Amino acid sequence: MISNKMATRIGWSLPLATVLLTSIIHIISGNYRAFPFFISEADYPGLERVVFKFGFFINGLILIYVSYVLFNSCRGRARWYWIHISGILGAIVGVNLSLMAIWDIYDHERLHVITASSVFQFGLAWGVVTHLALPNASKFNKKMRYFSISFAFLAYLGMIYSINLGLQEYPEFVEGKWDFNKLQPWINWAAPLEYLMVFSFMMTLASFEDEIQKGVGD
Repeated sequence: MISNKMATRIGWSLPLATVLLTSIIHIISGNYRAFPFFISEADYPGLERVVFKFGFFINGLILIYVSYVLFNSCRGRARWYWIHISGILGAIVGVNLSLMAIWDIYDHERLHVITASSVFQFGLAWGVVTHLALPNASKFNKKMRYFSISFAFLAYLGMIYSINLGLQEYPEFVEGKWDFNKLQPWINWAAPLEYLMVFSFMMTLASFEDEIQKGVGD
């Protein structure tokens, strides 16, 4: 059995490894359409698709467990209403991450966008709510979350703004079936911001390792 702290560490290190590995494979294989590209574009037929789907599907299940561990180990010293909401939000993030891994952006664009957006939105909410649930957290971890959540929020707004500018230029893409090549001038901004948001979310998850250890005393 792995410790609760180790489960939390896997919860942020596995998606980090998945993002980096699939992106690198996508580039080295020559399958990338343009650079920079969205993370989901690396879910391309080949080795990168195997890594993408396995990594994110398993990580979704792990995040469901991590949300339970956070709730169970910290509820004795947390604001009870916030920690209950945190447990629910974490499970929602995990479910949507696993579904996102199943529905790739090429063959299931609408379902992929819905689940990916849910991961981003509920992930931000999860970080904020869990932070509020732990008023006695260490100053270091609090500062770490101030930094990571702020960057994730700003990156998300910037990504949405960039894509909306592209959709205003090509309103026919609003209903789906995006032409990524035509949208590339806006993806040049949106894609790096997506990576920044994902890395910030992982930093937020990493900040909860010590909180779990403090809660269970392992």
